[in-house]
Amino acid sequence: MIREKTISRSVRLICSSGLLLSMGMLAQPGFAQEAVQKVEITGSSIKRTETEGVATTQILSRKDIEQTGKTSIADVVRSISADNNGSISGSFTNGFAGSASGVSLRGLSVSSTLVLINGRRTAPYGFGDDGQRSFVDLNSIPLDAVDRIEILKDGASAIYGSDAIAGVVNVILRQNYIGQSVSANIGQSSRGDGRVMSASAAVGFGNLQQDKYNVFMTIDAKKQERIWQKDRSDYIGQADARPWGGRDQRAGQITSGNGGGSNFLGTVRPVNAAGGAIAGVAGNVKQLPGTCSAANLDPVGGTSLDNALGGCLWDPVQYQTIQPETENLNLYARGTFAINDKTTAYTELGLFNSKAKTQTTPSGLTGAGFDLVNARVNNTNTGPDQLLLPIGHPDNPFADNRARPRWVDAARPRTADLETTVTRFLAGVKGTVAEWDYDAGFLYAESKTDKTQNGYYRQSALKAAVANGTFRIGQGRVNTPAVLALVSPTLQNSGVTKSTSVDFKATRELAQLPGGALGIAVGAEYRKEETNSDPTPYTNINDIAGLGYSASKGSRNVTALYTEMAIPVLKSLEFQLAARTDKYSDYGRSTTPKAGFKFTPTNTVAFRGTYAEGFRAPSAAENGDSAVAAFTNIPSDPVRCAVTKLPIDCSSQQVGAITVGNKNIKPETSKSYSLGFVVEPVKNFSISLDWWKIVRDGEIGGSDPSAIVTNPAGYPDAQIVRGEATTNFPGLAGPILMVKAPYLNAGKTQTSGLDLDMRSKFDLGANGKLNAGLVVTYMHEFKRTDADGTTHEFAGTHGDINLSGNGGTPRTKVSFSLGWDRGPWTVSGNVNHVSSISDTNEIGGDCIDTDANHNPYLGCRIAAFTTVDVFGKWKYSKNLEFTASITNLFDKMAPLDVQTYGRINYNPSLHQSGAVGRYWNIGARYTF
Repeated sequence: MIREKTISRSVRLICSSGLLLSMGMLAQPGFAQEAVQKVEITGSSIKRTETEGVATTQILSRKDIEQTGKTSIADVVRSISADNNGSISGSFTNGFAGSASGVSLRGLSVSSTLVLINGRRTAPYGFGDDGQRSFVDLNSIPLDAVDRIEILKDGASAIYGSDAIAGVVNVILRQNYIGQSVSANIGQSSRGDGRVMSASAAVGFGNLQQDKYNVFMTIDAKKQERIWQKDRSDYIGQADARPWGGRDQRAGQITSGNGGGSNFLGTVRPVNAAGGAIAGVAGNVKQLPGTCSAANLDPVGGTSLDNALGGCLWDPVQYQTIQPETENLNLYARGTFAINDKTTAYTELGLFNSKAKTQTTPSGLTGAGFDLVNARVNNTNTGPDQLLLPIGHPDNPFADNRARPRWVDAARPRTADLETTVTRFLAGVKGTVAEWDYDAGFLYAESKTDKTQNGYYRQSALKAAVANGTFRIGQGRVNTPAVLALVSPTLQNSGVTKSTSVDFKATRELAQLPGGALGIAVGAEYRKEETNSDPTPYTNINDIAGLGYSASKGSRNVTALYTEMAIPVLKSLEFQLAARTDKYSDYGRSTTPKAGFKFTPTNTVAFRGTYAEGFRAPSAAENGDSAVAAFTNIPSDPVRCAVTKLPIDCSSQQVGAITVGNKNIKPETSKSYSLGFVVEPVKNFSISLDWWKIVRDGEIGGSDPSAIVTNPAGYPDAQIVRGEATTNFPGLAGPILMVKAPYLNAGKTQTSGLDLDMRSKFDLGANGKLNAGLVVTYMHEFKRTDADGTTHEFAGTHGDINLSGNGGTPRTKVSFSLGWDRGPWTVSGNVNHVSSISDTNEIGGDCIDTDANHNPYLGCRIAAFTTVDVFGKWKYSKNLEFTASITNLFDKMAPLDVQTYGRINYNPSLHQSGAVGRYWNIGARYTF
């Protein structure tokens, strides 16, 4: 039987981890006189030996993390095979949670994945994903302080409460440290951009056994420079992907129906006395004077493939970044004090500060949205609220008509500066009393994000400035600072979340059973959660063109009781039972059980399985004083497409989505199942295979424009708002502007698949040691049922396109690693693979993106993506070591994806490294 003294080594050998390395792990539990080290693993409150466990848990040690070559916890966690659709990339800067990063296990979104630090909750990011989903920003966790990461790929609400439907990511920070060390790293892409510089230091003193205390502190500083998308080649560096089989995503076209026209030259369209469109040629859009290249006058160019009236196209990629500019500072300190032989006190303090600068395209002059204060649609494109140049305005060429202006100022991109500060304080005591091992703690965590935005137009002020002629449009036009200060003010808002908790847990052995000790754990928790996410100024009345509304405010108290039992009925058979009841002050009580087993008929084979129920409590955005007004894509407009047959109506298009809070919303519930086995046929070679299934019911959904537009009768509380009819089809309903609906418990999702994990180690004698690993996650199904009973199968497709970033749901993700150690040298390589997805919103659905002849782009598929990363370390001396890594060694380009709105022509959720390109990093660490 294997015995190890340190926790960090023991947990790597737990059978439940799936990262099995030796035959000893499958051995039956030892006798009481064999003093085997016991540890606590994520998914259980009962300490166990390294030979025990029932659930599937992946463990990444400090060495594993280092050998990925990645420079942040966010990159490490989001690279695991169980992460899928709904994962948030820090490069997706256009969302409500811009520059933050979150993990979505099993593709069930960031709000169904619980992230813990040292087994306890922390405050979520100040702004919700899509204004709704609460999540922990992985960027706020210090890399240098991390000891290991444990990923529980199983429902865990019976242990941890809400949000653990899809699983748990538990980041374990160092518990003690003696010594001093400094390190520094620098990296950049092979194109010479995107430089990342980081430095860290750690100092610790006091031996807990001898001095009765240990105090240590780590500090990380990191600066990341931006990467401009325009600086990449081929389709990544430009919006027009037609030469590579894609579509043209340039903006500024003027369609045959007089749509569009927002370009650098500026366009105007005359209206009649009532403000309506003028029929015939006399009512056509007119482009203002200026120069435009022939390529940008392409009559079939632009997003609609219709530039018949000669708009001057422009490329949005020129304003996009692949990697934002950020600066991070992270401080972590911990003190541990031995009060006596059986009692230890501890305290932790974490401070994180991040500054991010993001940028996107210049703003248009007009927009459509919902005025929440006055409960009305505000549409400055057309209709009674439209923006009009008066007769006599210097940029209105029509002597007898007012005109609708369209223009984007090439010199004024929209920008957002975000500063996030996370504070986390923990104080606790643990020890042993009357054979009970206990742990009690007090935790306060706060996350605050301040956002400052520029480059947006306030529509009421713009109307006034246009009416008096002080605001001008046209190529190269420069408005005065005084005018811009009025029509385009600086917008500032903040999002704050707080979590205050007191918890207690205790565990002991109750009796001896034939298979070993009967273990029990009990626990209690009180938690107060607070959220106050301010809206961007003026968005509550929809007075900012092109900017959605998101705000939430609420607080609640949570009390919980839980218990767990480990029952080794035989030496070869163990059961785990757990139950937890949570009472929420805003909706009521949720009680969740869990059961599991492990059967070990021989020393080389083990079978395991679990059943768990789970829940996710509504967030403040969902049941509080809240509303969200955003933009998303729908596959097509079924009403107009059936008549016009035009690509602009029959292809993917952006619409507004307005969702308001519902105080009667209920929590989501879930049932999860797992069944698998572990086989170690020979020493140092193991295989584990686990089947998993999660059914989530009563899903809290907001405005789902795709479902509502497809079946309006199924959503009686929803409202579809359309614009003015186009001149080429004057008797047909106009294009969809927005869809409005309350949050509802409306959906159900069923997802299932397989996890394969193979591990091996080889002793090469004088030539060192070799280790290899293969981790595969295969998603068999991802089936969602809408409120009206309609079922959609998303596995292997780009759906659900409404989920954050529109990343898609690949069936297969693979990671293969190979490492070699010999003396002072360590070399490793990693192969990462993501399978292809269809360019459909669901299995059997129509291709989302088609050309003018309704032929799918790229065969209606986004290609598979495989990259290779390498890492090396040289321990020059006892005190000094050097590291080097290259990610995307072969400079593999991200596959062309014309559907995702995370970025133009590539998918940052799945293929970010293929946009960055080959990236190297070198570092050094000195230990005093």
